[in-house]
Amino acid sequence: MAIICVDVGNTFAKVALMEHSTVRSLAVIPVDDTVAVANQIRALPRAEGAIVSSVSTLATEVTEWLSEKTTFCMELSERTALPVRNLYRTPETLGKDRLAAVVGAYALFPKKNVLVMDTGTALTFDFLDSDGNYLGGNISPGLQMRFRALHEQTKKLPLLKYSSELSLNTIGNDTTTAITAGVQNGIIFEVQYYVKYFRQNNPEGVVVMTGGDINFFADNLKSIIFAEPNLVHIGLEQVALFNLFK
Repeated sequence: MAIICVDVGNTFAKVALMEHSTVRSLAVIPVDDTVAVANQIRALPRAEGAIVSSVSTLATEVTEWLSEKTTFCMELSERTALPVRNLYRTPETLGKDRLAAVVGAYALFPKKNVLVMDTGTALTFDFLDSDGNYLGGNISPGLQMRFRALHEQTKKLPLLKYSSELSLNTIGNDTTTAITAGVQNGIIFEVQYYVKYFRQNNPEGVVVMTGGDINFFADNLKSIIFAEPNLVHIGLEQVALFNLFK
């Protein structure tokens, strides 16, 4: 059963054709290029259902385009019925990508305590217990946001980017290496502690990561995480199927 899943973020719209938790096709398009988004959706085959998750007003237009491809189309919101129990105290403020990622983790790791990390503009940590209860989570600045903050909140520090040439034992010996190693080591050490704390309390638990900077973290964290770049789309597919058959 094919489900069209569209995740509209602040920068990109990700249009995926999903089937049995597998991405059959995926296009990543700048969110301000509405013509390209529309054309991509219209080029897809008809599907049994469609779902959109959006942080912008583009959701209305996307829903209209998706309605051309299926008789069942929905938008993920705080009122959407879910296969997990959402215990977040303010569900209306919860990022839909975080919610979809948690549902995706529940689909991949049922009956497990899961730490879900999303490495996008922000670095988020979300907790799901083995009974399917989403307990909430934490939000921290993402990798590129930390580089930008040092540049924008100071008068002389340059704007730098991630460097694969520095290791975790690097001690900066000039401004460039000091900033790069400080940002990269700091965010890795932060993640390592979250994972360590989670594993201490959940020895049989699973740590899963997704998001735009997934390769950076996967390279530095090695075997302590399960990397799933399509976790949000897997979750969106599960939400659509849950509502399609409820």
